Amino acid sequence: MSGPDLAQLRASAHVVSIPLTTPFRGVHHREAMIFSGPAGPAEWSPFVEYDDDEAALWLKSACEQGWNPVAHHLSLPTTIRVNGTIPAVAASEVEALIVAAGHPRTVKVKVGGPGTTLMEDVARVAEARKVLGPTGRVRIDANGCWSVDEAEHAIREMEHLDLEYVEQPVASLEDMVEIRQRISRMGIPVAADESIRRWSDYEQTLAAGACDLIVLKVQPLGGVRATEKLLEKADNAGVGVVLSSALDTSVGLHQAALLQARRESSHPDALDAGLGTSGFLAHDVVKNPLVAHGGELTLEPLELDPQDLTERAAPPDRERWWLERLERCWKLL
Repeated sequence: MSGPDLAQLRASAHVVSIPLTTPFRGVHHREAMIFSGPAGPAEWSPFVEYDDDEAALWLKSACEQGWNPVAHHLSLPTTIRVNGTIPAVAASEVEALIVAAGHPRTVKVKVGGPGTTLMEDVARVAEARKVLGPTGRVRIDANGCWSVDEAEHAIREMEHLDLEYVEQPVASLEDMVEIRQRISRMGIPVAADESIRRWSDYEQTLAAGACDLIVLKVQPLGGVRATEKLLEKADNAGVGVVLSSALDTSVGLHQAALLQARRESSHPDALDAGLGTSGFLAHDVVKNPLVAHGGELTLEPLELDPQDLTERAAPPDRERWWLERLERCWKLL
């Protein structure tokens, strides 16, 4: 693999810990390793519970981004379309969140999981539909928390709300196949997200007939080149694609956003990306964070902010943990 050696990675690395505005998977801080690469900033941020084999794919993405990036042939600044996100809040809070986001044309509404009921889920989604109006696009995301029966019942309760798609309604591949069959008459597409964490997952998911759309994230797949290959496969198979975030900082978001910009130029009907997620982080590491407004994200050349990197530096024990992980994962490339 062309790119940096381990010494170059270590010398250019900054380990940061950034508070989340809303806890995610029980995590209150997002840890990441940010590199100052010769081609620009790069991010390596596999979740801490991921094993080294999986984390090594994310490292491959960072090496590509900072040392051997894909030529994007875009004139910056440019904009891409992204969805807004409505967490599992009370229906009464939905309108204010949509207004604060600049009234995007597409929103993804979180449903299911602890702390919410089906009645509350339906009310939340109904309010999003009401605020966006008939031309708005409403997606729902259950993060695999429902059983097949729960998913079928919930989707039937929301069928009248004109859903663009339902994302990862159930957890297992077998259950994804079953729920897709059960709701096929409704005409509501099923999107696979957590089902696809690496290349082989895509092949299995497609072969099983488990989804109508796939959610692709650049870091977990090993970089832009690997993601482009899956995009081509999906297009050839007639499967829809949504490019999304892995809860990245603006550094990680930037490479995915450039890919979305290229896709929109060649596919005018490309689905709005799930890349407007920087607001989930209380801080960022660049001088020009990628903040979405009105359903659009403006891309400019990235510039790391030395003060932010210093202020968000992880504690020494966490820095050691990441450097040891870096050495282990590097050997797997």
